[in-house]
Amino acid sequence: MLSTLRLFLVLLLLLQPLLICGANRTQLLQLSNCNATQLNELKDVATLNELRLSNCSLYNLKNALFVQYGHLLIMELQHCKLNSLEDYALNGLARLQSLSLAHNNLSNVRSWSDQPLAALSSLDLSFNALQQLVSRSFEQYPQLQQLNLSHNLIEHLQPDCFHNLVHLKHLQLHNNRLQLIEASFFLGLHRLSSLALQHNQITQVEPAAFESNTHLRTLRLEHNQLTDLQFLLERSLGRLVHLSLSSNGLQELRPEGFVEYFELQHLDLSHNRLKELTNHTLLGLESLELLNVSHNIVTHIDAESLQPLSNLQQVDFSHNLLHTLPDKLFHSNSQLKDINLDNNQLGELHASLLKQLIHLDSLNVARNRLKDANWLQQLAPALNRLNLSVDLSSNRLQSLNLSSLLFFRHVNLADNYWNCSWLARNMMRTPPASLNFARNWPMLSAWSDMTVFNVRGVDCFDGQQNRSIVLLDVGVVRQQTTPISTCDCEQTTDELGPLTPPLSWPRIRTDRFDSRSVIIWMLVAIAIAFAGLRWAQRFMDRKAGGKKLREMKNMSIQKVEVETQRLRNDRERS
Repeated sequence: MLSTLRLFLVLLLLLQPLLICGANRTQLLQLSNCNATQLNELKDVATLNELRLSNCSLYNLKNALFVQYGHLLIMELQHCKLNSLEDYALNGLARLQSLSLAHNNLSNVRSWSDQPLAALSSLDLSFNALQQLVSRSFEQYPQLQQLNLSHNLIEHLQPDCFHNLVHLKHLQLHNNRLQLIEASFFLGLHRLSSLALQHNQITQVEPAAFESNTHLRTLRLEHNQLTDLQFLLERSLGRLVHLSLSSNGLQELRPEGFVEYFELQHLDLSHNRLKELTNHTLLGLESLELLNVSHNIVTHIDAESLQPLSNLQQVDFSHNLLHTLPDKLFHSNSQLKDINLDNNQLGELHASLLKQLIHLDSLNVARNRLKDANWLQQLAPALNRLNLSVDLSSNRLQSLNLSSLLFFRHVNLADNYWNCSWLARNMMRTPPASLNFARNWPMLSAWSDMTVFNVRGVDCFDGQQNRSIVLLDVGVVRQQTTPISTCDCEQTTDELGPLTPPLSWPRIRTDRFDSRSVIIWMLVAIAIAFAGLRWAQRFMDRKAGGKKLREMKNMSIQKVEVETQRLRNDRERS
């Protein structure tokens, strides 16, 4: 017992520093609507671990203001109207790991400390008024890994502005006013993993701009004004995984322009002015999984343009000017799951276009000029159709073989040029829930003043005349719109215009097992079981009766034998 107690005391002494440290980590101070005077009057701040100030009126941070905050790890001063920090305002924060000065009015960046903040790994200066970064702006933050400078007014980066940031991994410069990316901007950032430059005014990137950034994995350049991708010919970006060039002014792609990008998985070229994809455009992209070329003016795609993309899973060619597609376009992309051809000018699809795709989950060919969908019957035999969604809406289909679409997960057929007689014949049966013909229409109701209902309807064409079929349950709508009357007045009925019966598709009898058949068979089974029980009971009763008769017969025989023996004994005595 004493040895156990001693062991417990020893463990308690060993764990005491850890317990104290854990207690300190839980100390958090959050203030809002404060001012500099209240901040100076705070007491017992030496053990604070987190300080979060929001919507305060600080304007300027004085020198050595945080000297007493020796254990501070996280500090956020957001929406505090900060205009400036004095040269040594951050002195004493040797343990600080994360600093956020976002949503203020800072116009320049300095070290704000005469000693390195060796523990600082995250700095957020977003949503300020920074216009440029001077040389060695972050020299006192040698361990910085994340730097957010987004949503400022930065037009230029001076050489060596990121000096000494050898551990920086994530740099955010999006939503600024940069126009030129010079070769000297990111020199020395050897560990940079992601760089965000979207939403600037960049017209040119110098060829050697990313020469030092051999570990860059994500590069975002969307929403700029690039017209040339000469910088991509440099081999320094060979490890890119995500590349976004959306919303620029690109008109063409250089042949073999991506030949060094064998690790690239996501490529976004949407919202440009591209006109075609040739057989040499995407060479080298063996690892590409997502290709987005939507919202361009592509009119032609070569038959073998996607052949190098053996791992392609998603492709988006929507919102282009495609009239036809090569019949072997996807024959080398057996891993494809999602194809988007929405909003083009496709008049037909070749029967063998999708024949090799056994993993297809989603196919969108809406808003084209398709007149038939016979190619859907030529899908790969190994394809699981129960997982496939097809959008054929807003085309020029007049009729379909609906039996070939019954086993799809979902098929959207709304807004086509349906033949009225064909549509009426097929609407006599209740279609499966996976088929959608109708679209929502706003309709004014005559039962209440200017009430608009969303009803479902289908357009059809009888020759050149457009007709509309409205699917409306009138009884339900009237029940929902008629207020409950509380008066004692006599109710009247309109015999000339009785309530229109609900519109519904009649159900056609089938030979399937319905509920009545189930009930009948259950009753038959119960009757058979009851008869079996009665027969078993009678059998047991008969068996028990026979046994009792044998016992009585034996008893009678025994009595006769006893009586005979008694008479014999009496005779011998006489």
